[in-house]
Amino acid sequence: MKIDFSRIEIFTDVAHKNCSICDLRTQFADVIYNMGQGVAAHALALKIYNSDGPTNYTDKEIQQIETYMTLCSPAFIDAMNRLLGHEAEVVTD
Repeated sequence: MKIDFSRIEIFTDVAHKNCSICDLRTQFADVIYNMGQGVAAHALALKIYNSDGPTNYTDKEIQQIETYMTLCSPAFIDAMNRLLGHEAEVVTD
């Protein structure tokens, strides 16, 4: 699966009415680098940090991303769930 961490669409409100496109390579790589364990986490952090545009991630790397994204903000979790095709909870007024 390809993910472009330099262009992640993040909602800026809980109602999901406003969003911005953010370059989150450094921030997400730092989360993995600081909270991850082992060589695989180190390699993934560097891969995300050094990525340039859409980058292909293996199934194992996607599993790692799913684990580490839970350490991030709810807005980032929602953005990643959307990118990964996971069901998102619908917000109603």
